[in-house]
Amino acid sequence: MRKLPSLSEMEHITSKEFGENMDAILDRVTDEDIAFIIDHNSKSYVLCPASWFELPELKHLELMIKNAVRYVASVDDSDLTETVLMVKEMAPALSPECISSLIDLVKDRDTDAANKEWGELRHALEAALPTTEKKKDEDTP
Repeated sequence: MRKLPSLSEMEHITSKEFGENMDAILDRVTDEDIAFIIDHNSKSYVLCPASWFELPELKHLELMIKNAVRYVASVDDSDLTETVLMVKEMAPALSPECISSLIDLVKDRDTDAANKEWGELRHALEAALPTTEKKKDEDTP
């Protein structure tokens, strides 16, 4: 992550100035790779380019999700409900390879009547697979 410049290096503008010149200010933030401090009602807000913050790559996020599911499936299922909810929420953003891997991790678990969450998770993952992947899996004996 990029280190933010000191406050003394950033240009201050009022919220009124920002509202009146929003397009030009946003263009400057992007084009000049700078930040502004927007002052409003005795509070200050920093406006900077999103590129200053490094977000984890999807492959790293997918690895964390697979490890969480593997841990809950193999070691300690005390966080099963929370893990299932998180994976179901993230499923649409995951790659088909990751989803297939997750399905493999839970496929033997969804028959456990005591934990219906495994079945819910598997169905959510299967629903998130692109239709070409679903068709390929259906064609495989």
